[in-house]
Amino acid sequence: MINEEEKLKNYIKEHDIKAEHLHFNKTLHTVQDTLNVTGFPIELITKSMIFKDKTDRTIVGMAPAEFRVSQSGLSKVLGVEVSFCSVEESYERTGYPIGGMPCFGYDAIVIMDPKILENKYIYTGGGSEFSLVKISVDEIKRLIKPIIKGRIRGNKSN
Repeated sequence: MINEEEKLKNYIKEHDIKAEHLHFNKTLHTVQDTLNVTGFPIELITKSMIFKDKTDRTIVGMAPAEFRVSQSGLSKVLGVEVSFCSVEESYERTGYPIGGMPCFGYDAIVIMDPKILENKYIYTGGGSEFSLVKISVDEIKRLIKPIIKGRIRGNKSN
C-alpha cells in the first residue's frame, strides 16, 4: 500500500506540478514543530483546514500558519455556512492526515487568505507529519484556482 507522502509525490509528478517535496526526520505536526525543525520563516508556512457546507462539499480554508482559519470568515466568503470536519472526516475527504495536509491533491473548493499572496512561494503539508511541499504561489493559483475574496484568517494561533 502506498503511503500518503508517496501518493502526493506521485500526484505532483503526474500533474507536472513545479514543486519540491521535502522530508524531515522529526515531526512537523504543529506550527511550532515546523518552525523548530525547519527554521523556515513562519510567513512562508501555510495551513489547510478542512470544512464542509450543507450540501456536503469539501471546503479548504488556507491561511498563513501563524493564524487560525476563521469559520465565520469562510462562511462569509462562500455565502453559506460551513462546519469544521473532524480529524477522521478530514482524512476521509482528502486522503491526507492532519499535520501533513497539503492544499492540493484532492477534490475540494479552496478558499485562500489574501495574505498568502504576499509571498513568492509557500510551504504546505507534504502528505505526512514529516514532510512539506515548497511551491510558488503562482503555481498554487494555477493548480487549484482558489477563491480569494476576503480575509479568512482569524486570531493568531497560540
